[in-house]
Amino acid sequence: MFYLQIFLPAGLVLLLFSFGHTLVEADYSGVYFEEQLEELAEAENVQASSAAELNSEDVPGDGNPILADKYNYLKIENVFQGRLNDTKELFSFEVAIATYQTNVTADFFIKAIYEIESELVSEISTIVVDTISNELLTTEGRKIMTNKIMDGLNEYLIEKDFNPDIHYVYIINYNIV
Repeated sequence: MFYLQIFLPAGLVLLLFSFGHTLVEADYSGVYFEEQLEELAEAENVQASSAAELNSEDVPGDGNPILADKYNYLKIENVFQGRLNDTKELFSFEVAIATYQTNVTADFFIKAIYEIESELVSEISTIVVDTISNELLTTEGRKIMTNKIMDGLNEYLIEKDFNPDIHYVYIINYNIV
């Protein structure tokens, strides 16, 4: 009786397992079929031709055709606070910096930037010390401020013998009280 309680459920599971696999059509991974290999080769040719059409000067990435370019970002873990020069209201905002480079290079760059984050915080603080209300309230003003931060950080990176590869700066949260 003990063996019946063990082997009957196990046999039933194996029977249902094998029956279920006969109902499912197996197409394997698709690597072995020539039709799909031809479609893959055509897709790679189309992708290569479209990549060749892009001018590497227009794209801020490395333009390396082997490694794909990607965006990578770092949120600065500091809230920048101060008083607006013209209205004497209090403001606060947070900043994220982004780069567009090859996959591996972008990861290494963000890790290197993370290690000097405290120095970047002090550099951003000196850049935004004379903020006026139009720089935070209007879209054009925020764009000017982010460009000023990006240029200042890239200049700082050049001074510290880093590659100046900060391509974008975002104000991700701002408050005016």
